[in-house]
Amino acid sequence: MSKKGRKRFAVLITLTLAAAMTAGCGGGNNGSGSAGNDGGNNGGNGAKGLPMVDGKYSPEVTFTTVKAFDDSMKFKNGETIDNNVFSRWAKDRLGINIKYLWTTPKANDAYKTKLMLSLTANEPMPDILEVPNYLAPDMIDSGKFQPVGELFEKYASENYKKAMAEVPNAWLPYVRDGKKYGIPGIDYIMQHDDALWIRQDWLDKLNLKAPTNIEELEKVMDAFVNGDPDGNGKKDTYGMALTLKSDYNAWIGGGPLFGAFGAIPQAWQKDEKGEIVYGSVRPEIKQTLGKFKEWIEKGYFHKEVALQDEMKASELFTSGKAGMAMGPTWLYEWPLQDVVKNVPGAVVKPYPLPVGPEGKLMQRSEGTHNLVTLINKDMKNPEIFFTLQNYLYDHFNDPKAGDEFEYGFAQDYDYTIIDGKPVYAQDKIPGGFADPQKYFPTIPPRTPSAFVQTLADLYKGKEAVTPYEKRLSAGSKIQMEAASIVLSQHEHTIDDLFTGQPTPTMKDKWQNLTKMEQTTFTKIMYGDAGPEAFDQFVNNWYAAGGEQITKEVRDWYKAASGG
Repeated sequence: MSKKGRKRFAVLITLTLAAAMTAGCGGGNNGSGSAGNDGGNNGGNGAKGLPMVDGKYSPEVTFTTVKAFDDSMKFKNGETIDNNVFSRWAKDRLGINIKYLWTTPKANDAYKTKLMLSLTANEPMPDILEVPNYLAPDMIDSGKFQPVGELFEKYASENYKKAMAEVPNAWLPYVRDGKKYGIPGIDYIMQHDDALWIRQDWLDKLNLKAPTNIEELEKVMDAFVNGDPDGNGKKDTYGMALTLKSDYNAWIGGGPLFGAFGAIPQAWQKDEKGEIVYGSVRPEIKQTLGKFKEWIEKGYFHKEVALQDEMKASELFTSGKAGMAMGPTWLYEWPLQDVVKNVPGAVVKPYPLPVGPEGKLMQRSEGTHNLVTLINKDMKNPEIFFTLQNYLYDHFNDPKAGDEFEYGFAQDYDYTIIDGKPVYAQDKIPGGFADPQKYFPTIPPRTPSAFVQTLADLYKGKEAVTPYEKRLSAGSKIQMEAASIVLSQHEHTIDDLFTGQPTPTMKDKWQNLTKMEQTTFTKIMYGDAGPEAFDQFVNNWYAAGGEQITKEVRDWYKAASGG
């Protein structure tokens, strides 16, 4: 029901799994009980806590972890995922050693496959496991993980709790019998709202303006395909880069195009009568699929648009062969700006999303999080996880002047110092830019309300006062502009209204219904089935379990919302 894979992102877009803390597990423990309500950050050696000296475990503890990675993770100075600026910091500052059991590429569902095989083979699960939210139900239902609600209340710092309190519904998918089993890896609100990214140099060459509606969008795509915008004398360019493979709301997907016609697929939303319905079976989807078929035939979309994933779609843009893409505020920072490196003279600018034929504008929010942390039921000292998280929330998330993270995580990685002042331009950093947050074993700390609003305020001229504001003010002006755009259109972003655990009928029927949906949509887009196939799909969807699932979702929503 939620993206997956969505970047979002890491990001933002990196998927990580924090795993076994050997010192806090069955073998080789250094004590039992807690290290204090702050996770031991104040140091000391409580009667039941793991021994700490000056906020550092003594003797040191170790946790193992596994990780899924993509091209956004860069290393320098001969470092690796096992030995890098973050892992050394964790050891020196907190007495926590990080050891990776295995890593796997994010592409082609390699991470999901490896994890599910481990579960099926009944292999030992990590102590601390951070997984995409769509995999969490299987992990929780395996019985291998313990409730985390009381642990969070006992060990999380006040800053960690305040951030989580901004999105209280984030816990709902991980509640079983009234107990919380997963800690949401909360993200920034609006972090993944989309803007329309366009090759401004192509617009200028062809004397075009950025499209404000679907009709204008079609004209621009046609010109980008038939007007030889790259000047090589060949018809080898595309109007828009996107993926329609499985997640239609992906970080470089087609969600806002669906929304322009009045419905968002793969999300539970209210219809005109105020009833909760599954977006993929709404009648407006039929019109969108017909339009996609037309655009594929005209070459506006790549012919493999329903086969390629996000990375393949983005490569079409960064290689200089596509003129537009829809994606979040961070999409230019990674990966779209690579087109500037690959194509001399390339210029990319963000614009508002175009409205549909009836003036409609809609996209699905990424929700509050994409990752969730689970704690093994056999872990004896889960406070070690909170020691790490608390420190990052208390010192890295919103640092104060003079803090160790005032300018960033590490000098000559995500910033450098020139003439006594912090500099963030990547080409000024000795040895190149490398983001230490990509090495974090759990998602970096986030205060949901902070990021996009701050960027938009800075774009509008607000003076940067705090270290957080100063750091963002030194960043990409393009991202600030994109933040201002998504903030202006955020009222048209809808939430997926179902965030609970899979309903009883979902557990049995959803996989088949999803396959039915994707097969039908793909056939219609490629002309292998006529538009009437959508009507038959809707009938079949309801008959094959969709009707009962809709009832269960409505009942859940009524209970969860107290209405």
